[in-house]
Amino acid sequence: MQEFLSGHGVRLLAVPGVLVPVLTVLTVLYPQTPWEALAGLVLAPLGAGEVAQRHEDLKTATALVTSLDEL
Repeated sequence: MQEFLSGHGVRLLAVPGVLVPVLTVLTVLYPQTPWEALAGLVLAPLGAGEVAQRHEDLKTATALVTSLDEL
């Protein structure tokens, strides 16, 4: 668990950092909309960003183990 927290600390802090202000604004603008639906709208781009980050990490790791002869 400690390894997960140290490796993903910024991502874990980003969720409430994005969720709270956006949900606050959206609940003021659209008070009849359930907060769960608004939370899904806010968290979807974070999930897409996570997928993109993992893809970039994989490319970096692959580049680190590739020798110049293989290029």
